[in-house]
Amino acid sequence: MKKQIFRTTSLTIFALTLSCLLMSACNKLPIGPTGPDPVPPPLPGTYLSFADFRALFTGPADFSIPAGTKKIRGVVISNSANEANGNNRLQDESGAGIYFYSAFGSPDYPMGTVLEIDAAGSGVLTLYKGDLELKNVPEANVKIIGGTINITPRVAKIADIIANRDTWASSLVKIENVTAITQTYSNSTGNTYDITDATGTVSMFVRNA
Repeated sequence: MKKQIFRTTSLTIFALTLSCLLMSACNKLPIGPTGPDPVPPPLPGTYLSFADFRALFTGPADFSIPAGTKKIRGVVISNSANEANGNNRLQDESGAGIYFYSAFGSPDYPMGTVLEIDAAGSGVLTLYKGDLELKNVPEANVKIIGGTINITPRVAKIADIIANRDTWASSLVKIENVTAITQTYSNSTGNTYDITDATGTVSMFVRNA
């Protein structure tokens, strides 16, 4: 069985969600959602989808976002505690994700924050260690939008993740029927775990808080 390794510095990065069962016996809590209201769907043509935005890059050379390009909008799916400074993973309703490297001095964008990014005339799409990255967008061109975008993780086998690692980069993936999770490496930065199912193995890096 061939093992594929994905770390924060590897070809692709996936935010992996693990299912858990929450049980509560309390019947005094409010019924219904208690988080931010969902962001309403934008008017058609308002934004460029992440899928179409990624398609602007034909590589391998850097691509400067042309003036007049539509804005993009997505929700932060990464935890800043598990990313290097400035690294953000965003996903939109198209199912595609983007690795956004924010400008120096920008605030941390917590997981669940919805960002509107105007990369036209300033942003650059580049391959950073094999991962497609958007950089050079001024902080003033990044706007926080109230509310949230509900993202449903893509359910997939590990073999599917490996086969689609470029297309699914920086998007949420849920692995079911995991047969083993084994810690394989540890240092001052964090820990690496092998995740295995019936179809293969990937490695996941978890940064120390």
